[in-house]
Amino acid sequence: MKEMFGMILVKLDSLDQRVGSLDQKVDSLDQKVTKNSIAIESIKSDVKRIAEVQKAHMDQNERDHEKIITLINNEIGLHSIILKNVSSDVRGLEEDQKTLDREILGIKRKLG
Repeated sequence: MKEMFGMILVKLDSLDQRVGSLDQKVDSLDQKVTKNSIAIESIKSDVKRIAEVQKAHMDQNERDHEKIITLINNEIGLHSIILKNVSSDVRGLEEDQKTLDREILGIKRKLG
C-alpha cells in the first residue's frame, strides 16, 4: 500500500509540474495577447487617422478643382466676349474697307 501511495504521490508531483508548466505557458500567452490587443488598438487608431487625413485631402482637392473649373469657365466667358467684340470690329473694318474701295473706284472713274 505504501508503494501505491508513493506512486500516487510521484504521479501527483509530475502532474503538478505539468500544471505549473501549463500555467506558465498560459501566463505567457496572456501577456502576448495583451500586447497584441494594445498593438491592434494602436493600428486601428492609426488607420482611422490616416482615413481622416485622406478624406480631408480629398475634400480639399475637390474644392480646388471646383475653383479651377469656375476660373476656367469665367476665362472662357471672358474670351468669348472678347472674341465677339473682335469679330464685330473686324466685320466693321471689312465694311469700312468695302466702302473705301467703292469710293476709290468712284473717284477713279470720275478722274479717269
